[in-house]
Amino acid sequence: MKVIVQFSGGKDSHACLIWAVNKYGKKNVRAVFCDTYWDSPFTYKHIQDTCKLLDVELKTISSSKYDSFTDMAIKKGRMPSALMRFCTTELKVNPFVDYLLSEVRESVLIIQGIRALESKKRSEMPKSCTYFKYYFESYRTDKRGSKVYFNYRKKEVANWLEFYDDSLFRPVFDWSGQDVIDYIISHGHKPNVLYYLGFKRVGCFPCVMSSMTELRELITRFPERIKLINDFEDKTGQTFFSYDYIPAKYRTGVKINKSGKEVKISTSRDIFKYVKEKYVVNTLFDDADTPSCSSFFHLCE
Repeated sequence: MKVIVQFSGGKDSHACLIWAVNKYGKKNVRAVFCDTYWDSPFTYKHIQDTCKLLDVELKTISSSKYDSFTDMAIKKGRMPSALMRFCTTELKVNPFVDYLLSEVRESVLIIQGIRALESKKRSEMPKSCTYFKYYFESYRTDKRGSKVYFNYRKKEVANWLEFYDDSLFRPVFDWSGQDVIDYIISHGHKPNVLYYLGFKRVGCFPCVMSSMTELRELITRFPERIKLINDFEDKTGQTFFSYDYIPAKYRTGVKINKSGKEVKISTSRDIFKYVKEKYVVNTLFDDADTPSCSSFFHLCE
């Protein structure tokens, strides 16, 4: 049996990787990273450094359908959102299924860094189950009341399961975010450096659902990323963030809704301008320099 840790470079999967090595031994553990080609250079380096430090095998996989996060958005004609988070399915879930079906020929124990406190939806997940559970058990009902199942390569999944086991465990399910950070540090590791710089999300850089606080740090510390997003919008005509990310009076973009009416939408330039000016007002008497540590997890103490 191979122990496979789904490693994103974030704190939860980092703690899970350490936990798995301690429990099962490094020779039995493999870290699998799903590359969306939209991560920070810090995250890519953190993943490599962590696996080297633990001396575990690292397997990097990616979508066979899309070349990158931005390629996916272009081909779908829209960005993912809070209500339509197809990015996770297309760039992480499906590639991982492809990997299991095409490259894994033994039973596995899959380790996931999911915590109950992250959201109500996650709190309803079991701490342990099987990876392909929702191929055969409904995970929700649609508007018509019909049961919904996962069906990506379902026949091949069923065939794979005739030979192999797909156990899944979430070691940090009951932990707080601070518990996770403390566990990482207690084992002589450092969390992803982005946590020191004020980011809560490190999976995509940035996530379309980033907070204004995170965008402030992005503007201050990573202006090249701002340009990348602006250039993407100029090239595609799509908005990167939610159309209503900022109040309507600050939006300059326009789209025609289904009723044929013009609606103001938030362009990335609108949002970055709004965030920058908002924090200039709110921090008028603060030091001008960016603080060396903006961590949410007391990493400088």
